[in-house]
Amino acid sequence: MSFPYEKRFRHYLATKRILERNTQDDICRDVADLFNYLRHFNSLYQKDPDLSKLEESDIRDYLNMLQTKRGIKPTTYNKVLTHLNVYFSFLFSEKLSKSMPTLALKGLKRPQNSPVPLTWQTDLHLLLENDQLSYYTRLMLLLLAHYYPINEILRPGFYQILQTEKFTPEEEKFLEDFRSYIAPRQLRQQSDDLFLKQRFNLAEPQLTLPALHKYLKADQEVCHLPLAPRKLYQAAIFNYIKTNQNATDQELCERLRLDGTSLNYYRQELHKLD
Repeated sequence: MSFPYEKRFRHYLATKRILERNTQDDICRDVADLFNYLRHFNSLYQKDPDLSKLEESDIRDYLNMLQTKRGIKPTTYNKVLTHLNVYFSFLFSEKLSKSMPTLALKGLKRPQNSPVPLTWQTDLHLLLENDQLSYYTRLMLLLLAHYYPINEILRPGFYQILQTEKFTPEEEKFLEDFRSYIAPRQLRQQSDDLFLKQRFNLAEPQLTLPALHKYLKADQEVCHLPLAPRKLYQAAIFNYIKTNQNATDQELCERLRLDGTSLNYYRQELHKLD
């Protein structure tokens, strides 16, 4: 066994998190690498491999090694930290450990103007589970991943789309939590919209794009993605076009909610990127 409770953890990822096998493998690969490091380079763990005795400093040493010895980028650092958070949260929730050594660790800030990875949606499930991110940030990521542009997302009445859109069980779970979060604000603002101001404003209750950016700026420190709505949307479009090259123009337009002119534009931009 490459790390403690691996079989049980994989079962948890598959049945409770409902993750694809490649995502499970990616998470487990990072967890296994941590424990391989602990077994070889952490003298305290070598003497007593009690999970409850793992401390923040043990995880920090490992993450520092990834930076100094392997030269990982901030995006990789943050991805690894997210995966380790999932594992230690699992141990704690299943009463397999009393320790949460990753709880106080924060992600690295990304350099400004860093590109958005085309495959950012692969980690959407982890982003939705990350309660260090605001509900507004996570809802925005979910809707961008379903190919809705930010100007449409913030438009009054957009909430009705949730009644027709198809979501995965993980996404539905997040939306259930989001509805509980937003309900008091909807009642106060007398609006069913999803992005609402905190201050009472019946005339204009909807959150503006500049106001949303304040949430995104606050969340950027703990997110491994650049929280730039238009760039994230564009990357999602690019990735779908790139991975569905056999689809007809009509199929692409329907799935991505684009007209023919817009589809051609994104194809041209993707070609420049390649």
